[in-house]
Amino acid sequence: MKVLVAGATGAIGRQLVPMLVQRGHEVVGTTRTESKRELLASLGAKPVVADALDPEAVGRVVSEAEPEVIVHQLTAIPTSMSMRHIERDFAATNRLRTEGTDHLLSAARSAGVRRFVAQSFASYFARSGGAVKSEDDDFDPDPPAAIRTTLDAIRHVERVVTDADWWRAWCCATAPSTVPAPRSP
Repeated sequence: MKVLVAGATGAIGRQLVPMLVQRGHEVVGTTRTESKRELLASLGAKPVVADALDPEAVGRVVSEAEPEVIVHQLTAIPTSMSMRHIERDFAATNRLRTEGTDHLLSAARSAGVRRFVAQSFASYFARSGGAVKSEDDDFDPDPPAAIRTTLDAIRHVERVVTDADWWRAWCCATAPSTVPAPRSP
C-alpha cells in the first residue's frame, strides 16, 4: 500500500515510517524542513518538504504522491514546554490540527484518497463517571482556560476526520495516550 505520512519526522512519525516500510508499504514522508530529508530517506521513506499550512503545497504533495492512505501526524510541539504557557507552546500545533487537517482532508478528497488516519489526544474528559474513559465519554465542558484552544483544536481534528462524507471513504482518529517515543529535535 502507498502511504503518505504527514509529519513523518515527529516523535510518532519517525517510529511509524520504518514500521510501515518493514511491512512492505511504500512510504512518502513529509517534513517542513529541508534538513530532515536525509533522516526520512534513512527511515525508508521518499522525503518531501512541504508547509502543511499552505493548501496549494499540500494539494501538490498529495496529488503527486498518489497515496492510498494518508496518516496525519502533524505537530510542532517544542522540545521544552512550560505548562504555564501551554497556549503559546501549542499555538503552531493547534494550527496544524485545524488548518493543516483541513488542507490534508481537502487534498485527500480531491486526489481520491480513500483512507485517512489522524492522531488525536484524549486527556481532559468530563469529571464524572468512572476513572476509565472511552471514545463515548464527553470532554470536560469547562476545562482550564489555559488549554481550551488546544482542546478545541483536538476536537476539530476528531470532528472533521470522522465526519468526512466521501463516498466509501474510511476515516478514523487515533488517540495514543502514552507514546514511548524519543522527543523530536
